[in-house]
Amino acid sequence: MDTAKILEGRSLAKEKRAQLKADAAEFAAQTGYAPGLAVNLIGEDPSSIAYTRTLIKSATDLGFNGSSRVLPISVSLDEFKQSLTELNNDPKVHGITVQWPTPPQITFEDVVSILDPRKDVDGYNPLLLGRLYEQMETFVPATPLGGIQLLKHYGYNVRGKSCLLIGHGVTVGRPLLALLLAEHASLMIVDKSTPKDLFKLYAGQADFIFCAAGAPGILTGDMVKPGVVVIDFGTSQVGERLVGDADFESLLPVAGAITPTPGGTGPMTNVTLLENVLKAARQQAGL
Repeated sequence: MDTAKILEGRSLAKEKRAQLKADAAEFAAQTGYAPGLAVNLIGEDPSSIAYTRTLIKSATDLGFNGSSRVLPISVSLDEFKQSLTELNNDPKVHGITVQWPTPPQITFEDVVSILDPRKDVDGYNPLLLGRLYEQMETFVPATPLGGIQLLKHYGYNVRGKSCLLIGHGVTVGRPLLALLLAEHASLMIVDKSTPKDLFKLYAGQADFIFCAAGAPGILTGDMVKPGVVVIDFGTSQVGERLVGDADFESLLPVAGAITPTPGGTGPMTNVTLLENVLKAARQQAGL
């Protein structure tokens, strides 16, 4: 039985890291200092701690000045604001990222209102997202941008194609929507609240499906037409396994191509974020 082509992201991420290492070295030679990334972590969420360690190691290995700032989960909004403002004003820090989840007293709106847009390498500030929708120069959130880059790497083009976006959250879904609009895709959007019959109707019409709902197994093989291309951004811990929004096993014999979880869109996120840090460093250095 034929099975879907596996769109793995590790090999492309490796190529991009090699180029990024050379670019970071060139920047350091021009300026006398390395591009700087500061990672903010509040509390002791295990997945956030693990991701922060991985990101800092990746940054250091590629010639960046990577650092982390860990705040207690009881931190007040004023204390958080002071900490983030210090990083805004630090000339050695060119890019700042805040790890999620944050405690209830620190909202998404708090973060984006305090963080300097020139250093917001996640691209979450409404000004940056607005520029993205207007197809202007900006910082594009790393996860959706990395997924689009992976899709293009494998030779796929969404122009004029029927594309279903599952989930429209601010960190992945909405910037992904802007990227797909810029590629002239024909779009449909559903989420976890969409009635099952309508969800299945849209899924069955799609040439490309982008999963960003954070709902494990929300898309299954009986919902889609043969040959569909599935790009899965979702990650959920189910028992000992990390799984995506797409039910990989049931989709494998039906889809034309699919990203695995882990190893699909995930490896692209770190390197794409670091590309944004280098871009911010160049802008701040006037290069």
